Amino acid sequence: MEQQLIKLIKAVPELMDTAKECNKINLPNYYVAGGAITQLIWNDLLGRKPLDQVKDFDIVYFDTTSCKSEQWYERNIASRLKHDIAIDVKNQARVHEWYPRKFGQVIPPYDRVEQGISSWLSAFAIGFRLNTLGEPEIYSTSGLADAFQMKVKPNKIAMTEASYLKMTQSFKERWPSISVEPWDSAC
Repeated sequence: MEQQLIKLIKAVPELMDTAKECNKINLPNYYVAGGAITQLIWNDLLGRKPLDQVKDFDIVYFDTTSCKSEQWYERNIASRLKHDIAIDVKNQARVHEWYPRKFGQVIPPYDRVEQGISSWLSAFAIGFRLNTLGEPEIYSTSGLADAFQMKVKPNKIAMTEASYLKMTQSFKERWPSISVEPWDSAC
């Protein structure tokens, strides 16, 4: 599955260009991650265009020392891109500061970017970045099976039931054939 995902990513110039620009501006400890990667897989499985229904590209990074803000990185990356897909840049070192307001759940500070990715729904806990040779490297907390099986499961550690229901309703509207496990199915 990992090689299949790498092949899919390499076939989407917008994803590759986005990661290249992250490298060029030295975005620390970054991944292009989350929804766009999962939705790329789902679109391929359904025979759709690679970026059909993809709202934006999530870019996560980790930096506790920089004076550069998320907005600074977002503006600089976006200004270099030749595509018009929105990007959403988030410093995982700061997520604990705003997460309770947005999702109603208190989370501890993360020690590294991968902890942020690991807190997402298993089908979305996937990211990639480019290595020194310009090749995609995949990070996936829970493996790729849930994404490739189009299965969404709750994550009670990092979200509320209301957040999960809102999120999964949006996914079902755009990808009706996905399987969504009920909130009560998870520990």
